[in-house]
Amino acid sequence: MTADVPPSVVSGGEGAVGAPTTAWPRVPEGAVVRTRLLDRLDRVDPVGVLRAAPGLGRTLLAAHWAQRQHERGRVVVWVAGTGRRDRPPLTWTAVRDALAAALRHAGTDVPDDPDPGRLAAAVDSRDAPVVLVVDDADDLAAPDDVDALTRLVTAAHGLRTLLVTGTRFPLRPPAARHPVAAALDDRLDVTTFATRDLAFTADELREAAASWGHPVDDRMLTCLLDLVGGWPALARTVLDDTGPDDEEPATAAVRAFVRDVVLPDVTDAPLLDSAMLLAVPVDLTEHTAQIVLDLARRHDLSPVPDPLLPLEAVGVVNRLPAVRDTPQRWAVPAVWRDELRARLAEKHPALVVDAHRALAQDALAAHPPDARRAVEHAALAQDWTLLESVWLEFGTYLVATGGAPVGAWYAKIPDQVAASSSILAMARSVARRGGISQDDAGALVLRLMTELGTLALEGAWRSRSPQGRWTAAAAALVAARARGDLRRAMTVLRDTEVAAARAGNGGAATRSYWWFLVQAGRTALLDGDVGAAVELPARAFALADPYRAPDILAAAAAHVALVHALDGSLVEADRWLVRHDEVLDPDWSPRVRDGAADVARAIVATDRLDLPALDDALSRATDVAPSPDVTWPFLVRARVRRAVLFGDPEIGLAQLEQMERSHHVWLSQPGLVHRISLRVRAELLLALGEFHRVADLLQETDPTGVWGDVPRARWLLLTGDPQRALRAATVGGRRRRVNLADRFDLWVLEAWAAHEVGRTEQAVHAFASAQRHAREHGTLRAFAHLPASVRDDLAAQTGRPFDDAARARFATIGRVVPDPGTLVPLTPRERAVLQLLAQHETNRQVADALTVSVNTVRKQVLSIYTKLGVHDRTEALRRAHELGLLGAG
Repeated sequence: MTADVPPSVVSGGEGAVGAPTTAWPRVPEGAVVRTRLLDRLDRVDPVGVLRAAPGLGRTLLAAHWAQRQHERGRVVVWVAGTGRRDRPPLTWTAVRDALAAALRHAGTDVPDDPDPGRLAAAVDSRDAPVVLVVDDADDLAAPDDVDALTRLVTAAHGLRTLLVTGTRFPLRPPAARHPVAAALDDRLDVTTFATRDLAFTADELREAAASWGHPVDDRMLTCLLDLVGGWPALARTVLDDTGPDDEEPATAAVRAFVRDVVLPDVTDAPLLDSAMLLAVPVDLTEHTAQIVLDLARRHDLSPVPDPLLPLEAVGVVNRLPAVRDTPQRWAVPAVWRDELRARLAEKHPALVVDAHRALAQDALAAHPPDARRAVEHAALAQDWTLLESVWLEFGTYLVATGGAPVGAWYAKIPDQVAASSSILAMARSVARRGGISQDDAGALVLRLMTELGTLALEGAWRSRSPQGRWTAAAAALVAARARGDLRRAMTVLRDTEVAAARAGNGGAATRSYWWFLVQAGRTALLDGDVGAAVELPARAFALADPYRAPDILAAAAAHVALVHALDGSLVEADRWLVRHDEVLDPDWSPRVRDGAADVARAIVATDRLDLPALDDALSRATDVAPSPDVTWPFLVRARVRRAVLFGDPEIGLAQLEQMERSHHVWLSQPGLVHRISLRVRAELLLALGEFHRVADLLQETDPTGVWGDVPRARWLLLTGDPQRALRAATVGGRRRRVNLADRFDLWVLEAWAAHEVGRTEQAVHAFASAQRHAREHGTLRAFAHLPASVRDDLAAQTGRPFDDAARARFATIGRVVPDPGTLVPLTPRERAVLQLLAQHETNRQVADALTVSVNTVRKQVLSIYTKLGVHDRTEALRRAHELGLLGAG
């Protein structure tokens, strides 16, 4: 008997037709009957081999089959080798005597001490087949014994022979070859059952566990399969040793069994060396197997060529279910893997380090790269520079999808290593705080970039690898933006570009460099440099490897789309949004979502008056994000314009004021964010009819007209000065720095103003230019700011009326154009007196505040009443609030 059958089931059963001379192990009650294998054994003709290491239930399976054959009325002869201590060594004589005794008991005439030929004749004299099971047949190896048994099996046509063996004989070529099977191979059919056949399936293991009194759930079943594969004896040992309150399975006994019983049973030394090598890869494929085998040869080892199939036959590796269009994968059960790795580390420690390093580098070079596998191998090799490089290349990916296994490796980084690398120190800190998870990954990435950037800005950055400088520069840009320090961010950008030029732009083929280009483009956008804002991320998009950097490709495309949308080039924005969608990795990119694409879509939808698309984009865009995310001012602009066009401008004003409170540091300095705030505030106030407050805003305009030309021309039209409005729109439309979106607005305003002053030809020309732009880009927003009658009149004059789709979209907008109004021409001193009237109750208090006489104040108050058309203080203050003369109210 073999060691894989518990002693409780080894007691002798009845022999053939009740004869006690040959006995097979009694099948225990509740044992799982593997019908699929028994049916295959029924088809054995004439020789079958059950070849497996201890622990796979090979003897129990043979006993099940012997019992089935006995129940069918056949003569069954069971002969066991030295697996039973109470039996002599297995020889041809023992087989002959057992078979002869069984035949005589069944009524067949057999001579004494028959030779193989006479014994075969006795077998063939029976009407039904005779079954011979030779357990522990590895002992039957002497040449004379092999020759005699071979002659018997060859001559006896009615004999069905099953050899139950271990792994004593070498497995090269892969087919299991017992000496008897090898001798018969050219003359008879030999059916071989190896470990891959005997291993339990998941369903069989679940059924067996229940029969053992250990029902398992899906989690425990998966854990068992990972630990021991389909080895039944080992699975039962784990379940028997694991207590109900144990958080982890008990594995000490099965590890000892593998170490002391199973691996010594694999007597093929070169194959065992190959098994140690194949335990090194985390992801075992023919490719990774070849990497370690080639590396072993460079270390003067001679592993077995193509060992996967022989080791699968032994059960050291298991073939995993095939997945379409992916390489075949294999797995070494955990208890084998740990023991084999330990043996290899003891015998060839340098080989272990080189193998893990080579596998990590291979994982990074794969298409697509496998960052998690690279992390594990780099950590096992203790190659800290390589481990830092993995984070530099795939930190965002690891934060989004790495999970606990990745965190466990980074958490083990030693203190002295963490002190040499800002990246590794940060990664270890995140891992130990449990931060590498899929929860709120976007915010975590932003925070980590800010923390690293702070180190870079303060000169405390440490790196073990060359590409670390690009990560440091990108992080410094993020950190500077978080502080609202755009001047420092631009200094970092310029200094990095100069240093890169001097160094020959080394590392330009790395993710770190591509990510720096994206962050540089975002910084340039906030600085108002539209050219650089497009060129830098577009360069990243052209350079980035789609297999290594789908997130960077998506971020770069989204950013370029956003810049084009802001510029009014909606066709280009559409093209880059298509590119963004094509490169987006659906498995993990949404977890670290870049809001630029959603904001770009919102701006495009706003310009096209596409309310459903606008609401869809805004629903996916995050709330106003921290300032390192440069999309927040443009998201606010999209929300405000939606409020102006389709909703309540008061809501838009509240959203704008909330943004201004959250990002006051950005509004305290001149720049793009400040100009956006002024522009959208002017649009809101114009929609609300707050013409005096708009007048105050227009005092802040810069001489370049970057933001003020459009609201000024619209304000002049609404306050009754179309002549000045025409001049403002015409001059503004011809400025060199005006973007396409503002030029479209100014064409429409020029057409409106020319229409008001009777310059029909100029109005038609400007309106036709706007229509050509609208047809090319699908934009309609500027037309929505025209009174409907003026819009229809101008369209009729150009001979190009709006189609049904455009008119349907115009019908969705709200009251965008307020009633025209006039300004109250208060002097600066009268405005000051009016402000003080709202703060003080008497003219005396106002006079004291201004250090003038009461009579002077009284005269100014009467002048204010006259200009406002009121008769007392209360009506004056109410009217002043209505006209916006007292600020917000």
